[in-house]
Amino acid sequence: MKGFLKFLFIMNIVSVLLSILYLVSPIETVYLNGYGLLLIVTLTGNIIASVIGSQSIKIDYTYLILSSIGLIAVMLLNTVVSLSPTNASSRSVLSIGILFLMMILGAIVTRTPHTRRLTRGRGPFLSQRLSEKKANKVIRIILMLLLSIVLLIGAFLAFVMVTGIDVGLVQVVISQYSLFYSLIFLSIAGLLLKISKVKLQSIIGVLISFLGISLFVLFNLPLFTIPSLLNDSETNYTEAFGEEWKTIGEDDPLFMSSPLSIPGYFFGIPSTDYAVTEDVLFYEGTEGVDEGLELRFDVYTPTLDAAQLPGEGSTLIRIHGGGWNSGNKGSENYSQINKYFAAQGYVVFDVQYGLNDQDQFVEFATIPDEIAGDFSIDDMVRHLGIFTTYLADHHEEYSANIDSVFVSGGSAGGHLTNAVALGLSSGEYTELLDDRLTVNGIIPIYPANGLAGYQDITGEDELVDPALLVEEDSPPTLVYQGQHDTIIDPRVAENFKAAYLENGNTEIAIIRMPYGEHASDLYFPGFYSQTFIYYMERFMYQYK
Repeated sequence: MKGFLKFLFIMNIVSVLLSILYLVSPIETVYLNGYGLLLIVTLTGNIIASVIGSQSIKIDYTYLILSSIGLIAVMLLNTVVSLSPTNASSRSVLSIGILFLMMILGAIVTRTPHTRRLTRGRGPFLSQRLSEKKANKVIRIILMLLLSIVLLIGAFLAFVMVTGIDVGLVQVVISQYSLFYSLIFLSIAGLLLKISKVKLQSIIGVLISFLGISLFVLFNLPLFTIPSLLNDSETNYTEAFGEEWKTIGEDDPLFMSSPLSIPGYFFGIPSTDYAVTEDVLFYEGTEGVDEGLELRFDVYTPTLDAAQLPGEGSTLIRIHGGGWNSGNKGSENYSQINKYFAAQGYVVFDVQYGLNDQDQFVEFATIPDEIAGDFSIDDMVRHLGIFTTYLADHHEEYSANIDSVFVSGGSAGGHLTNAVALGLSSGEYTELLDDRLTVNGIIPIYPANGLAGYQDITGEDELVDPALLVEEDSPPTLVYQGQHDTIIDPRVAENFKAAYLENGNTEIAIIRMPYGEHASDLYFPGFYSQTFIYYMERFMYQYK
């Protein structure tokens, strides 16, 4: 046991040093994920050491509490700064501080083995101590019940992730955060063992340990599937777009050198230089269904000369999701994607469109009156078409190249991405979409093709299901799809690919995410998002 603790102590010190190195200077990819795995092993070992016991039970409790509540904070803080359009770093200093504190405290936990002896107090204050003991017992029971409930919630989330059953929007916060959950629920099981004071060898101790270890293993399944995800992604991408992409980004620090960074998962992935201008008005409706409608966009631009950057001023139009009746630009459209590609030299437009004002896809969601109305799919495409005309008229103001345009969006935004891009490329919707724009590539993310009817939103058949617009010369398309998405059935993406192939067009690839649910790209530093961005940046460079 002393050898195990000494080994963990050394790993904590090494992890601290490597974390500092990682944050202040680049580390070669070949070493980067080795360090990331070391970090996972270290944090896991610290939990085990805290359960076994150090020289101070207070330190044990402190570490286990920090490992559970602290990692929840890291997870949330990383997400919030990533989603904020104006957070220039996209990294949380507080999250980084919590992770360093965990490693430092872990070194203290593992410094010396547990040698504590329990003593029983006696003397004139015996009755007072008995009273305190009863109060403490009540508190212990309450804490045990609460921790047991939390573990059962963890078991439910793990069951949902593994089986892919439909639990609505709850699925959004499961698989992409699973590595955090593996450590959080192992820590909670450790806390329950400590508070209950049961022996590990007892039936209850074995059950709690088994549940904690089982949750740890189950929530690590997405991590275990990373090799197959990367292999399948490379195969699918190469089959669709050839071998050229493999040399893209070599020795260019603006490109991801690897589709996976484990340290980035914990510490967040920093944004580099970009500028953002928010809430630019591009349309005011004055009559008919559009009366009172006000539509705006945010534009993300490179701070350096785009001609010297990979994107070279090409345009990326981003369309938010939300079931056609909720959602918005900005943080609700995963702004770190916009920041990332602006820094690469693309001019990124995050665009609003009119939302149907019926019952919301997300029941508790509210949308501003100025973007709500009785809008059909045709109206939404028309609104986005108004933006294409605005862009064609004003593109020089933003140094945006409209001869090289990419369109991307998720869910309902993925459907509208396909409708707008294929509508433009078909040349059949010039009354709605400005044909001065040339679409070079389409990037739909779990696209909701043909599903608007489930929300009682109507439109022209080919705009409701853009698969009907696919032609032999339709633009190349890169699709993101979670395999456990129960809101948008993965078969929708497969049918979209089938439409390409049936029209003799092989330039379409689906990046399929094992265990990935709906919106599983929300966490930008997550494994799914990292993998897709790795291919997305190469796709856009290849076809710009």
